[in-house]
This record gives sequence, structure tokens and C-alpha cells, in this order.
Amino acid sequence: MPLDSITTAFTVGGVRVILRPNYATDVVAVNVYLLGGTRQLTPATQGIEPLLLHVAEYGSAHYPEESSRTAWGRTGSRLVVDAESDWTLYGFRGVRQEFDSSWNIFADRLLHPTLVPRDVELVRRRMMATFHRRRDDPDGFVSLLADSAAFAGHPYGLEPDGTESSLATLDSSALARYAATALVTSRMLVVVVGSVSRSDVEAAVTRTLTSLPAGSYHWALPTTLPRSASSVAFASRPVATNYILGWFQGPRAVDPDYPAFRMATAWLSSRVANAVREQRGLSYAAHAPLIERGVTTGGIYVTTTQPATVMPLIKAELDSMRNLPPESLARSSRRFKRKQCGKTHGMTKPVRPAATGQSYLLATIPS
Repeated sequence: MPLDSITTAFTVGGVRVILRPNYATDVVAVNVYLLGGTRQLTPATQGIEPLLLHVAEYGSAHYPEESSRTAWGRTGSRLVVDAESDWTLYGFRGVRQEFDSSWNIFADRLLHPTLVPRDVELVRRRMMATFHRRRDDPDGFVSLLADSAAFAGHPYGLEPDGTESSLATLDSSALARYAATALVTSRMLVVVVGSVSRSDVEAAVTRTLTSLPAGSYHWALPTTLPRSASSVAFASRPVATNYILGWFQGPRAVDPDYPAFRMATAWLSSRVANAVREQRGLSYAAHAPLIERGVTTGGIYVTTTQPATVMPLIKAELDSMRNLPPESLARSSRRFKRKQCGKTHGMTKPVRPAATGQSYLLATIPS
């Protein structure tokens, strides 16, 4: 099925594949999406997919122990593991001449990891150290705090990279059980961008991923967050400024008001930055972040030593946008949209596999 004049989508033995060839370069980028993200998790299994995939770097059935990393090093490819709310991304970046070699190692790690206990312990300690650094960093901690309040009762409230308590209990047996039940082709979407042909991709998928069980997973966007009263969480830290982050729920990515929400959040971000930072110099970072995923989320972020002054300014910008008459709102939004488009006019952006896969998953419901 053609998605545009270049990109095609097809199925190989039950595995969905998107291919966007680019023969102007030798670079090949591969992403395998393990769908579901935090909806696959419980509080006790948070972090299990990135833990499994990182431990697999230390050995698989056909590339045991050091031979796995030695063989991978010879390819010059770079591994990518990124656990997100809606999926876990497992991929690599390499060159056309090493595509088959890289794929063979990459796939063997996914299909046949050895999961030696000492390797599990090594990776677990590394992931726990990363979690501790995030918790100790004010920006990281305010994000954890805001997420725990805003997404309570929703899968987005779980941490795809794990928590200290969940990682501490995940061992080789838990990883093996999870791999045996959760690694199924119905959970997978393969996206390949670069200098590689369809026949090469089909051959690679056929000799590896199609040996996995099909399973019965069906991809769908998550449900919206339950509506609840606003809540506030505070934490005292001995730092020089205050870090403030709040989230508000947006529509699902397939809902008709998603484009309007995305534009409104960008407009709010511009107004907050102008009112707080540019006009008054009350913050070095003030904006309205947007999380683009199955259920979008907008927010307010500011660092300031004067929160009592800054927060009313932000509320005033929100109230001003809400109270604009429809005619004025339409004119203002058109001016902002033209300004935003002007910033990128004439710029050519490379097509990335992450953008290709995310657009497909969030804009459609594959069967």
C-alpha cells in the first residue's frame, strides 16, 4: 500500500513494514516499534522492555557473550533503545553495506537473548543510576512529580524506563517470561528509511522476525485521561530557583480538534515566553510544552525566583486567549500560523524513521 509517492506499507509473514527508500545516501535507519508502551506494564514491570533490550546487547544465541558486541562493533552501526508511553522503539542506524550483518545481530538479540544474571544486574544498576540522576535533577524531578499527579489512574502515569522499586525486582526469569509472551509479531511495526530495497527488507524480516508467534495484539490509541479536579504537588529542594510544571489534557491524535489543540498550545507557548521572559526577564525558560502521543498533553513550564509574580502573568495569558471574540481569535491564530510557517519556509528537513512511524501510528489505526 503506497503511503505517498515514495513510502510503501506492506506485510511480511504477519509483520507490518513501512519502507521509504533513499538511494542518495548509504545510510540506513531501522526502527522496530514494540506497540503498547505503558499499557503493557504494571507498577511491578515498569522498565522491563528497555531492561530486556539492553541486557540482550551482552549476548544472544548466535552471538554469545563478547562476540555479540565484537560483531556489532565491526558493523559500525549504532543501537537505539527508547521506551516511550505508546511504544518501545528498538532500532539501529548504519550503512547499506552492513545492513544484513547489522540486522542479523540486531534481530538475534531480540529473538534469542541469553539474559545471563550478571548482565541483568549490570544493566539494572545502570538504569537505576539514570533514574537516580533524573530524580536528583530539578528538571527531572519536577517532571516525575507532575506526571504522578496529572496521569494518576492512567497508563501514562507509569514510567516506561522503570522506577527504583520496579527495577530492583526484575531478574532473568522475569525478563524471559516477558519475552516469551510479549514479543509477538502483532505488536510490531518495522520502519526502514534509507538505501535499501524492498526485497532486502523482506528477506531480513522473513529469516528472523517471522519466526515469532503472531499473538493477538491489536494496536489502538489509548483512552483519554479521566477528568478530575486540579491538584498541586510541592517538593522542597535547596536550589536557587523554583521549577514549575503543570499538565492539561488534550485530544487523541485522531480526534478532529487535535490540529487546533496543537496550534493553540504553540500559540500559548509564544505568549507565555513573551510575557514572562522577553518583556520582564522573570525566567530563563518559560513556555507551554506539548507531548505528542496517542493522547496529547499540553502544559505550562517556568523556572523563576518570583512565582508569585509569574503565575498571575501566565493566568492572564490563558484568560486572554479564552476571552477573545471568535473573530479576533481567528485573526490572531492566522497571524501566528503565518509567523510559524515563515520560520521554516524554504528549509528541507530529512525524513526520519521515527517521524515516519509515529505519523503512521498516531494518524491511523492499523488492522
